Amino acid sequence: MAAWKTAALWVTAARPRVVLSAVLLLGGCAGPGAGPGGMGELWSGLSAPQVPPPAGNQPPRRPMDPLAAFAMAHPPGHEGSVEINGVAEPARVLRAYHAASGLECREVMLGRLGQERAQLACGQELAQPLLLGSGRR
Repeated sequence: MAAWKTAALWVTAARPRVVLSAVLLLGGCAGPGAGPGGMGELWSGLSAPQVPPPAGNQPPRRPMDPLAAFAMAHPPGHEGSVEINGVAEPARVLRAYHAASGLECREVMLGRLGQERAQLACGQELAQPLLLGSGRR
């Protein structure tokens, strides 16, 4: 019984030393922003240099969809026309929001009264609405 009490007393007395040691050891793991003279400055020169990929290996950029270009260029409420397949169609930007992917999305209503259809543009491309019926008004 006395050995158990002695061990418990030793663990209680050693706990502050263990916590202090852990704080001091892990203090250098804060990264490059550790402050002047910190471990971040010591290790910053040891990483491999960042080399951009050769310009010839870039995939060709697709041209921006005309409807997406219209949507991204104008605020909600703007009305204008967009040329789709050689036909100018009236368009109205309904709303703008940020998707969970981080892209800015805008909902656009295309067509004339009675024949309107909603389209969704996220970034430089058209997207499909995820909720059924969300494209109808």
